[in-house]
Amino acid sequence: MYFSPSFLQNTLYIVAAVLIIFMIAVITYKIKHNIKLWDRTLTLAVIVLVNTLYSILGGFIDLPYELSSVVTGGLSLVAFGYIVVIIWDLHKQHKTDNKTD
Repeated sequence: MYFSPSFLQNTLYIVAAVLIIFMIAVITYKIKHNIKLWDRTLTLAVIVLVNTLYSILGGFIDLPYELSSVVTGGLSLVAFGYIVVIIWDLHKQHKTDNKTD
């Protein structure tokens, strides 16, 4: 299956816009309900947003391939690590909730 470069670039714009809108909504909700603003999920969202914006920037500026590989690969690894940590925390929380019952 082949996707044209313009389709992929337009998809990145949509992903970035949706992510930014979602982050603004979550931040607004947290501020309105006096919830701690910065947590692991917001960190993960920022990492994914930076990765997406860097990929969009690569569409306008001819960045070296090695630099792009290191930046996007590194950010992807960090994002994966945060996903694992978030899932592990939810698992621990679920275990402690079951023990109190």
